[in-house]
Amino acid sequence: MSNEVFEMLCAMDRRKVELQIVLQCAPTIAGLKTSNLLIVPRDQEDKVRFLLRHSGLMGYRLVYDRHRVIFLVFNKDKLVDYLSRKDVREFLKGYGYRTDAFGYSLRNFQERYDNYVHNRKDFPHEIGVFLGYPLCDVKGFIDNGGEDYKISGYWKVYENPDATKQLFDKFDDIKDEMVRKIYKKERVLA
Repeated sequence: MSNEVFEMLCAMDRRKVELQIVLQCAPTIAGLKTSNLLIVPRDQEDKVRFLLRHSGLMGYRLVYDRHRVIFLVFNKDKLVDYLSRKDVREFLKGYGYRTDAFGYSLRNFQERYDNYVHNRKDFPHEIGVFLGYPLCDVKGFIDNGGEDYKISGYWKVYENPDATKQLFDKFDDIKDEMVRKIYKKERVLA
């Protein structure tokens, strides 16, 4: 984040839902990423749903956690395509997922994530595929216990660090651009 954007952000009300969606989901809004998690106060759930309704993105509530709600915000076509890949389906089957329909996979993930949040057992490392991370990096994270990565940014990278670093830079640039637009009172979500 540039100093200019940081100063803009400091002058803004960070409780605004549209700003939180941009800060947490800009790469997905821009179509550069399949999905992101969005965490907001529970009392903003309806505002999130309203803003996402016309954005072309889906917001799937994963869990309520104390005073917050956690959404998976995603481009449905991209996520369905990614989860339909044979290697990704096989990976998810290894975690007990039913992969014959998108809804089953999403619901199974929601249940596993909810169980983790409320019981702090068995972190669902497969979250990476639901966030559209490259399967090689999801497997690398699991196999290495989150250690020995080549670079870290939006996720820990185990393969293709140069190309992924360029992608992370694009993610940062688009987030800065969207924050500038909100600062100027321009609409970001369609």
